[in-house]
Amino acid sequence: MTMPWRRTLPLLLLPLAVTLSACGEGSVDRSELESRARALGTEPEMVYVTDVPGYTLASQSVGVIGDHGFGGAYTKPGGGTIELRVDEAGNAPVDCAKSGPDQAGGEKRTCERDGESWYRASKSAHEYAREDGGRVIRLSADRESVTRDTLRQAAKSVHQADDGELAEVLPEGAGDGGGQGGTERGDLPKTGDGAPQDPAGMTEGTSG
Repeated sequence: MTMPWRRTLPLLLLPLAVTLSACGEGSVDRSELESRARALGTEPEMVYVTDVPGYTLASQSVGVIGDHGFGGAYTKPGGGTIELRVDEAGNAPVDCAKSGPDQAGGEKRTCERDGESWYRASKSAHEYAREDGGRVIRLSADRESVTRDTLRQAAKSVHQADDGELAEVLPEGAGDGGGQGGTERGDLPKTGDGAPQDPAGMTEGTSG
């Protein structure tokens, strides 16, 4: 059985440094954060962040995955993109060993346990995935530009965003107008140059 993978997300690489020290200078009301998350099309509990030296979150890559998941791209100057996807576990087990090796875009994929996560790889792309509270968190990248060690570090560092991190990650003003006319869905890319550079064979979501 082939395991479903994530949907695409536009990678307009405008850096967003998640600096928590700046967040501490002012408080953000929880209700405002919830409103901003709803306007984006997700929920605060679906927002996860990670920390990898040299990588920053591209602000315009932040968007909804599936029905109300969350996604974003961490980029590094000079190349290298780590894509973060959070979605409901649903009926797609993160334990990819249950389905065994399969094919993706003509490439055989392997699967193995690595710490708290599962590591899945093809010749051109690789991914770490694990479950947390009924959600599946995936971190994927191109093998040529992002090493396994770097991707593993991203997987070890990924965590549910606290209020300060939510204030940095969720677009400001997204809650204005009751969610009408706010931030565009991240899994609905515009035509043309806004199309993402997807790791091969990892392009489907887990929630529809």
